[in-house]
Amino acid sequence: MAPAARPQPPSSAVAPAAGHRRRRPAVATAVHWALLLAAVAYVGYAAPALFRSVQDGGRWLHELRWWWVAVALVLILVSIATYGELQRRLLAVGGAQTPGASVQAVTFASNAIANTIPVVGGATAIAYAISRFHRRGADPALASWAALIAGLVSTLCLVVLGAAGLALAGTVPLGPAVLVTVATVAVSILGWHLISHPAVLGNVLAPALRTVRRTPASCEQCRSGWADDIARTVADVTGRIALLRPGARRWLWITGLAAVSWGLDFVALSASAYAVLGQVPWTAVVEAFLVVQASIALQVLPGGAGLAEVGLVGIFASGTPAGAAAVVAVVYRSVSWLLPSVVGWVVYARQIHTLGPASDRHGPAVTGQPARPVAA
Repeated sequence: MAPAARPQPPSSAVAPAAGHRRRRPAVATAVHWALLLAAVAYVGYAAPALFRSVQDGGRWLHELRWWWVAVALVLILVSIATYGELQRRLLAVGGAQTPGASVQAVTFASNAIANTIPVVGGATAIAYAISRFHRRGADPALASWAALIAGLVSTLCLVVLGAAGLALAGTVPLGPAVLVTVATVAVSILGWHLISHPAVLGNVLAPALRTVRRTPASCEQCRSGWADDIARTVADVTGRIALLRPGARRWLWITGLAAVSWGLDFVALSASAYAVLGQVPWTAVVEAFLVVQASIALQVLPGGAGLAEVGLVGIFASGTPAGAAAVVAVVYRSVSWLLPSVVGWVVYARQIHTLGPASDRHGPAVTGQPARPVAA
């Protein structure tokens, strides 16, 4: 998944029963539409200035250092491939020997989905990745957790790296940055300790399931199949989660790959700035990079469209001519959003014709015992 478009995990990895549609809560729907309208209104408000900046960028576009643009594009493609390797190693932890080329194809295609489909692109990309990993031999539980944990680890790495970057750039004091980093690491360790130990997770999950079973408003059709035997359900869920239990060395690889993926994306933005300006304003690059990721994380518009460009121009224009800032935004968003999306959709189209239906490819059965891991 491209670092600039990592999908957010959906609210639930379990599909509703056949013939039943889950309704999004009214509050969540209202918040979603409020964010969407606010984003569109802000983009509309900033659009005239953005267009004027682009018009003023003719000279800067003429003097563009195309070699550095090519470097930025290569860095983005390697960044996506690094994220794909992260997912492959997570699959290997659970015993799935998925070919690297297959994982990379899924990664590039799901990146395009997350980048271009409005609102639900992130969740759709995760669902696509899970289904494709399953068709390539991973059991559904392993495929689901590989896709979900990859996004979660990547997000946590971005929080830590972002705090460190802002501190080094002098945007925030060192104390708050250290506090955010320590808190993120602590929450990550405690959270993984909870979900990776069946006994601990079972003690939390069993009371929660009993509460849901007794809730009058809960859907009978949704809870059929698990409510009659809570102990079996808890054993199944915890057994599936236990499929992914990397050791310390594997965790170093996984977090390292996530950090490298973000680092390559950051260097790509730096290369884009150098291609236009002939220098790298590091403070602006750090702030602009995080603004772009925040715009994408909102999942209001596909790939953060509009918000990301306005943010890039606004930050770079504080220290450079508006025309140059606009060209930096155009270059970076072209190499990190548009071109990888085109590549991803080409891969997606090829996958349709080269991979049989799901019923022709079955992963190993899911049991309450973790699969034997293989070397990553």
